[in-house]
Amino acid sequence: MDTGKIANNFLEQLRSKKSKSTFEILTFLVEQLENKQDPDPVEMHLVESIYSFLDQFKRLENNLSSYIVDSRKTLPGNKLASLYEDLETRSIWK
Repeated sequence: MDTGKIANNFLEQLRSKKSKSTFEILTFLVEQLENKQDPDPVEMHLVESIYSFLDQFKRLENNLSSYIVDSRKTLPGNKLASLYEDLETRSIWK
């Protein structure tokens, strides 16, 4: 099973029009909550949670993109050899 392709498929779904629409609605909600004159504590907590979610989501998106690029560079048979080579170059016992 090619996990790079699965990650790419997931990333494409996240970037689809339907997902973008969902995030636009979420952004609109945050704007409305931020512009309230006297927000309730639960509303303030919600805004904080949304910002945290968006930050984590952006990190996930970036990590997926990096993973996809890396998985395209390395052929399946070379991954284990590359791992050992990387470990050898980092070894303090050399």
